[in-house]
Amino acid sequence: MRFGVIRSRVARSRGMVVAVAIVVLTLVALMVTSILNAVVADRTLDAASADTYAYVGDLMSERVATFAGAASDVVEGTASELERHGGAMDQDDLLRALADRLEREPAVGSIFVASPDGRLTAVAGIEGTGLAASDDDDAAYTRLAVSPVLEGGATVVTTRYSEDLVELDSTEASIDYSVTSRAWYQDALAHDGVTWTEPYISARNGEIVVSPVTAVAVDGETAAVVGADLDLDLLGALLEDIPLGSDARAFILTGDGRVVAAPAGAREELRRILGATDTPPSAADFDLPTVAPTALDQAGEAIRERGDTVSLEREMDAETGLDWVLHLEASAKDLTPSLNDFQRTAVWVTSLSILMVIVAAVVALQLWRPIRTMRVRAATDALTGLANRYEYTRRLRAILRSAEQTSDTILLIALDLDDFKQVNDDYGHDAGDVVLAAVGDTLRGSVRQRDVAARVGGDEFVVVMRVGDRASAVELARRIRDDVALAILESFHGASGVGATAGFATTATTGYDAHTLQTAADDALVAGKRVRKGRTYAFGHAAGTAGGGAPRDDAGETSRPADSLPGN
Repeated sequence: MRFGVIRSRVARSRGMVVAVAIVVLTLVALMVTSILNAVVADRTLDAASADTYAYVGDLMSERVATFAGAASDVVEGTASELERHGGAMDQDDLLRALADRLEREPAVGSIFVASPDGRLTAVAGIEGTGLAASDDDDAAYTRLAVSPVLEGGATVVTTRYSEDLVELDSTEASIDYSVTSRAWYQDALAHDGVTWTEPYISARNGEIVVSPVTAVAVDGETAAVVGADLDLDLLGALLEDIPLGSDARAFILTGDGRVVAAPAGAREELRRILGATDTPPSAADFDLPTVAPTALDQAGEAIRERGDTVSLEREMDAETGLDWVLHLEASAKDLTPSLNDFQRTAVWVTSLSILMVIVAAVVALQLWRPIRTMRVRAATDALTGLANRYEYTRRLRAILRSAEQTSDTILLIALDLDDFKQVNDDYGHDAGDVVLAAVGDTLRGSVRQRDVAARVGGDEFVVVMRVGDRASAVELARRIRDDVALAILESFHGASGVGATAGFATTATTGYDAHTLQTAADDALVAGKRVRKGRTYAFGHAAGTAGGGAPRDDAGETSRPADSLPGN
């Protein structure tokens, strides 16, 4: 009996020792692992801070590119309209056209059209003129009409208009100004397509101006130059919104260090500097440490530390056509706000390893979710849930590279909503948003995961999809256009007058170059809409070229290339 009791106690003691040993070994292993993790974490966090900075740089670059791209679209659209009118328009028609574009695109402060004889028409919203509207008038737009005089200089007639373009008042003055000698005019003549000017001082309001400009040619001769002033106050507000703490600042610079745009918080300092000079300020005027473009790495960026401040300089994507550099700077502690807390926690981890594992898991979860959300938002159009222009461009290239290796056929469909502006005018922008959201739902449901549907403009959409061996590009394009048209009708009772027109092209006719494929689809769309809206048009077919065609659903493909067309 006694022997059995002793053996039982020994067995229990041995089991307890084994259990304790397992617990101790587990804790020791966890503590050792935690210590090693703490050492590795210090190095990882350094790299994470650089990754965070790079990601914010991507986000800010995308915002700036989207903002500037809207101004380029305004210039292209205005130039196309002038081409359709033979290079010149009646002044009242031009006023209405420019005012309409200003209303639709807040990124633009003013739009101007110059002719080779030295005449200039510029239309701006009243906020962009430097002439504040009084409380008792309805001024909404200002038109500046500049005309050269034989004795030199020019006369400028400034006319203010109401929101309905009713003339309110007019003044006339003489100025020392020559349209054709301005740098922006010469830049437009020296380049094909839209080009961006270097920053210059506006003769109108003394502010820094940067403009996309392009020349309009008719029968091989320059008929006009079109440009738009970027609203740098709005761009400054965009640069102020940086997800890196209150002390972070962002500037847009030229390659040689001149300031294009400053954050809203630095606008007063910018105006003070402009008051003391007649040239755009440099980065040195704002005490910004910059590097020469040759010092940027292969990715076109440089990250440096100066005291407690970390700065990032990054070139804009070459595809944007912007020869600009994003300068971003923030406090080092704002880049990795949890660094000090994490280091203190690492000391406690050696004695409270299990708790540390839980804390680390929670921290990792809290960090991962917002980062993942930010990445999704950066690639998605908020209203429709479709890919945005940046994500669309990235995925289109990836799809084409993959398809070229396997010789698959890729179909690109460009869709444009017909008479969509009427919904906004009659029922308000909320109604327009309902229609756009319905189109987004339909396109998301029409493509597979490996395809892409994107919203690339206000009412402009693109679908890219692989065409199987048994599928017909014509039928796919027709089906998607029909689905979109039906979704518009069902989305809102006031949308009965809105339709959809589609133009499409395939790699079978254009090859695997992204720009060529996109241009072909756009050409088919633009040319088709001139024939008849609400149809589907193929690149290379009669109705999908500048030559026109019968007003019917014209989607038969041929191998004949489409004529060159101006953009929408």
